[in-house]
Amino acid sequence: MAGAVNPRRRYHSPLRVEQTEQTRRRILSAARQLFTERGFTATTVAAVAGAAGVSPDTIYVSLGGKRGLLEGVLEMAISGPGDPSAMREQRLREELGQLSDPRQRLREWVRYSCQVLARTSPVHAVIRGAADSDAFAAELRRRLLQRRLEGQTAIVRAYLDGALRPGLSIEEAGERFCALSSPELYHLLVAELGWPPGRHETWLTQLLEAELLSP
Repeated sequence: MAGAVNPRRRYHSPLRVEQTEQTRRRILSAARQLFTERGFTATTVAAVAGAAGVSPDTIYVSLGGKRGLLEGVLEMAISGPGDPSAMREQRLREELGQLSDPRQRLREWVRYSCQVLARTSPVHAVIRGAADSDAFAAELRRRLLQRRLEGQTAIVRAYLDGALRPGLSIEEAGERFCALSSPELYHLLVAELGWPPGRHETWLTQLLEAELLSP
């Protein structure tokens, strides 16, 4: 009986994967610069492709066009350089669980949130600028707000429950956290009024302690 035909093994090249990721990051870096300079509406896929040194087809295949570029730019800003945001956040959650003082837990989470805001604020400004005329940008903004609200409420529930001000529910505390740590307020204070990021972090920490925690 003839032996079974071996299926062709897929070729996996770590170098090729690394080159693909470098190309993707180059595309997203070019898109971020153009979105920031020109706005979402005025930026074309062709312009991003030219700035990144790739073909427009490469962007459509890898990121799905201009909408994929905008979402990719935001996710890259959230992740930051070198260390995926999910890994950093997981480590932070583990560290928060080891702290007995709810005020210290809040301070550490505010510090992390401000680091993310510093990277993502310009991208959020692009999304807000496009939201009035572009349905996708408006929907993306709504999704991001819901994502932040759910995330901040989960943090309050996990690490501040039992330490909240009397009469303040977890849901209300999550809403206050979401509003006061919003990219809109960060942009107003840091980008428009010229606050140093450190001043914003100190102000936000003190304000959230007063708003959320029992005296």
